[in-house]
Amino acid sequence: MAKKVGAILLDTRSIQKYVFSCNKLKTNVGASYLVDGIFNDLMQNIILPKYNLKMPDISWKKSDGIQMIKDNTIKAEIVYIGGGNMLILINKFLKEEDNLKLCRDIVSSWSLEILKKAPGLKTGAAIGMMNVSEDAFKDSLDDMYVQLKQNQNTVLPQVDLPYTGLTLECDISGKTADTFDWVDKKWIAKEVKAKTDAYKYAAKKVRSEYKDILEKDGSRDKYDFASELEKIGCKEGESYISVIHIDGNNMGVKFSKCKDSQERKKLSLTVVKIVQNAFRELIQGIIDEYDSKVYDEVLDKRDLIDDKGKKLLPIRPIIIGGDDITFVCPARVGIEYAKRFIEAVNKQDFLNDEQYERMSREVKEENKSMKLSKTMSCCGGVAIVPLKYPFFRAYQLAEHLCGSAKTKSRQDDSSLIDFAILYGEMTPSLEQLCRYQYVAPEGYLHYGPYYIKKNSDEDIADKSSINDLLSLKDKLKAKVANNEIKDKLKDKVASNKIKELRDVLTRDLHSQIRFLENCEGVRDIIKEECNTKDIEAKAFWQKKDGEDDLKTRYVDAIEIIDFTLPNKED
Repeated sequence: MAKKVGAILLDTRSIQKYVFSCNKLKTNVGASYLVDGIFNDLMQNIILPKYNLKMPDISWKKSDGIQMIKDNTIKAEIVYIGGGNMLILINKFLKEEDNLKLCRDIVSSWSLEILKKAPGLKTGAAIGMMNVSEDAFKDSLDDMYVQLKQNQNTVLPQVDLPYTGLTLECDISGKTADTFDWVDKKWIAKEVKAKTDAYKYAAKKVRSEYKDILEKDGSRDKYDFASELEKIGCKEGESYISVIHIDGNNMGVKFSKCKDSQERKKLSLTVVKIVQNAFRELIQGIIDEYDSKVYDEVLDKRDLIDDKGKKLLPIRPIIIGGDDITFVCPARVGIEYAKRFIEAVNKQDFLNDEQYERMSREVKEENKSMKLSKTMSCCGGVAIVPLKYPFFRAYQLAEHLCGSAKTKSRQDDSSLIDFAILYGEMTPSLEQLCRYQYVAPEGYLHYGPYYIKKNSDEDIADKSSINDLLSLKDKLKAKVANNEIKDKLKDKVASNKIKELRDVLTRDLHSQIRFLENCEGVRDIIKEECNTKDIEAKAFWQKKDGEDDLKTRYVDAIEIIDFTLPNKED
C-alpha cells in the first residue's frame, strides 16, 4: 500500500455561540447534543456507509494503530475523534486526485446533512494527502491542521437563510422564522426547532450515562436533571444562577507532542474518561448531600421536584465531553461545584510516566520556564448572573474568566478558578467589569484567579488559593451578628459593618484607617490572617507572587458570602 492516502480532517466552529444562543435550557442542551453527534452519529454511521467503502472490523477506539497500513483491502478508516476534530483516511483509488475527489464528495454529503439536521451549525474541513508511515505521520498531520486553520480564516460558510427584514423574525434566535412550532403555536427558526426536538434525545442520553447514580437505592428515576433554568432550585428572592465553564490546560501542547496516531487517540479517550469520572463523582456527592440541612438553607426544594415526583438535581450539564465542560447551577453552589469538579479531575493521571518525562523534556527545550502536569490540570470560570441574563453573554463571561485563570496557569500547568458577580442587567465585558468595578485608589478589588491545585513544590504563601478565600469568607461571616444581639456578643460585628467594609475599600487609605479604629471585629480577623498583633489598614492590601499591583482579598470574600454554601460547622 502507498504510504500516502487521502485524508479528511473535520472540525466544528463557533460551537459556544451555537449552543448558548438563547436562554432556553432545552435548546442549549439540544444544541449540544446535535454538535456531539455530527461525527459519531452522522459521519460514522450515516455518511461513510453510503459509499460502500470497506472499513476495519474493529472500532477506532479499540484498534492498536492504523489498520490501513496492515490491510490493503481497507478503503476508509476513522483514525480518531476528539477535541472537536475527526480524522478520516481514504485509499480507494491508485491516483491521488481520485482519492481527493472522493474526500471532497464525502465532506460535501456530510455538510449537506448538517444543514438539514443541525441548521445554523458551522463546520470546517481540510482535505489532502497524508503520509501515514510511523516516522512521517506527526508532521503530515501538523500540515493538515495548518490547512484547517487557513480554511477557517478564508472560508466563511453560509448556514442560515438571510433575514431580509421582510420576513418574520424568530423571537428566540432573532433569525428568520421559517418553521411553525405546533406546540407553542408560533413561527420559529429551523435552528431553534432542530435544537428543541433534539432535547428529548439529549435528556435520554444523559440519563442513560448516569443511570446507576440517578436510580439510587433501586428506585427507578429517583433523580433527574431539570429541563428549565427556573427548576434548578434557586431560592425565592435569590434569582441568580452560576454558569460554569471549565477547560483543560495546555491540551494543544500535550497533543502536539504525541508521537503517533495511536498515542493521540488514547489521550483523546483518556480525556473523555477523566471528565466523565469527575462529573460522576460530582453528581454522586450532590445526591449524597441532597437531603442535608445545608441544601435546605440555600436551595428551594419545592422547585426540585418534577411533575412525576422525581427529585431534580441542582445542576444541569450542557457540554460534558472532551476537555471543554459547561454546566449551570444555582448561584449559591457554583463556586463549590466548580471546585469539586476540578479537584476530581486533578486526582486522575492523564500522562503515564514515559509520556510525562518525554513531553516535559520536549517542552523544556522550547520554553525552559514551562512545566507540565502529569494530571489533566484545568481551569474554570464561574459567571454568577441574574436568572434572566442573556445566556450567551453569561457563557462568554465564564469563558473569559476561565481564560484569565488559564493565563495564570500557562507556565506551571496549575489548576485555578476565577469568578465574577453581575448585579442587575448590565452587560459588560470582563475588561469593562475589571475597569469599572474593581479599580480603587489603593489597588485592585479582585484578587483572583485562585489556585485549586498548584503544580509546583512552592507553598501558596500569598493566600491565592480558593480554600484561603473560603476560609476568610467564613471568618467574616462568623463575625456577623444581627443588630438585636450584637450588644450581647462582644466579638460580633453588625452585618451592615461588613457591607460597609466593601464600600470603604473602594476609598482612600485614610477612610480604611478610620474604619479599623471603629471595628474591633475586623481587626481581629486581620490579626489572625496576618499572624501579628499590630495591625494597619495596609494589611488589607498585598501583592500576589509575580505581580506588581496591590490587591485585596476582602471584597471577594464579602461578595461570596451570599453565593457559597455555608460552612458545615455553622
